Amino acid sequence: MNVSSANTNSCSLPMAHGIPLITVNAIVCVLGSLGNVLVCLAIATNSRLRRASNYLLFSLAIADLIMTLICEPILLKFISQLTFFHKCRTSTEGLVYDVLTSLSCQTSFLHLASISIDRFVAVAFPLRHKIFMEKGGLKIMLIASWSLPILNSVLCNIISTGSTYLYFVGVGIFSFSGLSIFFFHFLIVVVLLYYRKKTKQLRARTVSVRVTCTLAIATGVFIVCWVPLITVTFAGRRSFLHFWMGTLAMSNSAMNFVIYSARMGDFKDAYVGILRKMFCL
Repeated sequence: MNVSSANTNSCSLPMAHGIPLITVNAIVCVLGSLGNVLVCLAIATNSRLRRASNYLLFSLAIADLIMTLICEPILLKFISQLTFFHKCRTSTEGLVYDVLTSLSCQTSFLHLASISIDRFVAVAFPLRHKIFMEKGGLKIMLIASWSLPILNSVLCNIISTGSTYLYFVGVGIFSFSGLSIFFFHFLIVVVLLYYRKKTKQLRARTVSVRVTCTLAIATGVFIVCWVPLITVTFAGRRSFLHFWMGTLAMSNSAMNFVIYSARMGDFKDAYVGILRKMFCL
């Protein structure tokens, strides 16, 4: 999403907006990066978390790290230049930023769509879920979640010199992923209602249901964060509002860590263990 092009004709940004934007984005950059690194370390070092479904969360954290470790610092530089030096971004910096933010956004949402499929299989076919993931399901979802956004970014720069193509394809991926998420979560509800009277079978699905609810929350937060930016972008608004919408969108990359910590006990325990080892507590 072309957040960084949202400047005035004089390449300046009022300090009343520039300084708060710098502060918020710096916090998101630091906390988001640390949080996503913790997610990766937790899955990599904790045997209870090293299962096929969580590798999708690991990959999602990598996509979020692209945003917090690379895109956020670039955005901070853009905002600082506009606020303090009244200097516009260079074309090269803008291209890198636009491609990586779109890549991270599209990849993240495709991961959420893949996770919704994984959750449907876990709830509807709990005995076959492990086989499904280990027999190629996980690989297919990971490849699709990364290859489509990367291919889009490559084609965007080969076929189109402007950003219109990137926007339309990005929104296409966004819409397809959103519909997939809605469809599979709807199927999960249908399955749960079907097994409602079968207490034992429903109880066996309790853990999967809780994880499904957690991921539904993560999906909802993603949509709330990104839809305003997409709307403002297509409306053609190029002002400080675009920066605020972009900041909201990018802050989503720091939220999954918080959601996992609050909703999933295994992740919370793993984070505590990692922090204790880091600080020798």
